[in-house]
Amino acid sequence: MSTAEQNKITALRFAREGWGTNPSWRNIWDELMSKDVVYYFNSFAEPIVGLEANKEFNVGLFEGFPDIKQQIEDVIAEDDKVVYRTTIQGTNSGEFLGTPATNKPVKANDFTLLRIVEGKIVEWWYECNLLEVMKQLGLVSEGEV
Repeated sequence: MSTAEQNKITALRFAREGWGTNPSWRNIWDELMSKDVVYYFNSFAEPIVGLEANKEFNVGLFEGFPDIKQQIEDVIAEDDKVVYRTTIQGTNSGEFLGTPATNKPVKANDFTLLRIVEGKIVEWWYECNLLEVMKQLGLVSEGEV
């Protein structure tokens, strides 16, 4: 099996079993992520560095959308990188990125790129249109953009 195929298996396991609504997601992260993983979340100015810091950040995201589901649409693997595109859907019933719950549904498309070295995720890039998410939550209107 090629490195790209092995990395694709790791990435899909992370996507499915490491999803924040899975009760054992932390154990999967311990197994699949480097202790010093670097996470580039939605073009934020600074990445989130380290496994524990990323776990803490992930908890906050899933508290905002405890029922969120994802559908994997596409997966591409080459060398040490795997990209997958998903559709995510859930209801904002908890605090999300510092904003109170709106109890509104959200549906968005996103992309994840993982760089995997020797079976461990060392870099994680994630992008979704947060502006569109904020519009669906009623936190931003068309006139404000």
